[in-house]
Amino acid sequence: MSLRRSSRGATLWDREGYVENEGLKLRYLERGKGKPVLLLHGFGDSAEVWEFVIPHLKGAFRRIALDQRGHGESSRASPEAYTTLHFVSDIEALRRELGLEGFSLVGHSMGGRNALVYSAMYGDGVRRLVVIDYGPELAPEGRRRILRALRIRPDRFRLEEMAEALMEENPRLDLHKALQYLTRVTRPTEDGLFTWRCDLRLLQRMREGKRVIRDIDLWEFLPKVKTPTLLLRGELSDLLSPEGARRTVEALPLARLREIPRAGHAVILDNPEDTARAIGEFLS
Repeated sequence: MSLRRSSRGATLWDREGYVENEGLKLRYLERGKGKPVLLLHGFGDSAEVWEFVIPHLKGAFRRIALDQRGHGESSRASPEAYTTLHFVSDIEALRRELGLEGFSLVGHSMGGRNALVYSAMYGDGVRRLVVIDYGPELAPEGRRRILRALRIRPDRFRLEEMAEALMEENPRLDLHKALQYLTRVTRPTEDGLFTWRCDLRLLQRMREGKRVIRDIDLWEFLPKVKTPTLLLRGELSDLLSPEGARRTVEALPLARLREIPRAGHAVILDNPEDTARAIGEFLS
């Protein structure tokens, strides 16, 4: 399978691969050589969203981005197999497949949740952990905003119309970046429209107000995370409040907090340059 190329024709990734776990095929992308860094996207996203960050991530890093189960080009699971522990099992399967030792984990939103639980359970192999705008205490206003957006967001749409909708939700996006994002998380349909590159059943469960992914008490896992941890909070985030971020860092044995300016919850879209700088400085 050919790797996607940028508008300049340069290959964005060196390698694409698959690992099997629990009967599912999980796709990952790799770029560069050096210290291994495993990148975990948020809910509804794909491995390609890290393309906003990695051009700015300086240093000798082997960047590995996983399409988590039900997302991107990875297999869709049965409805009961989207628990946090299933996602964590996938991370461990990829680690074994690639023979990773002393690697770092970087996760945004849902990916941050999975990275935290993985580090609590398999922390001996994790060198550094970066969690982006996530914690066990999520602000009600942010959760309501996300739910409202999902309820008016169709499964099939015209790309330009969805870009306009995203810009209304996030004033820090312009049309160019909104379209860049959509090309990474959607696929064309036979009738000329587009649909999301994730399990649409998950989106429907979210629209119905059902608990998706958030199936465990994350507070119980935080004291078990012995890995040096950096919590990045979007300065303008309505999902992770300053108080929620502070309480999360206090519950982690070896954690520090850093805010990314001019960024809401979509930190890696709103300010990829400062996000990459913070990650690179911490991992180096």
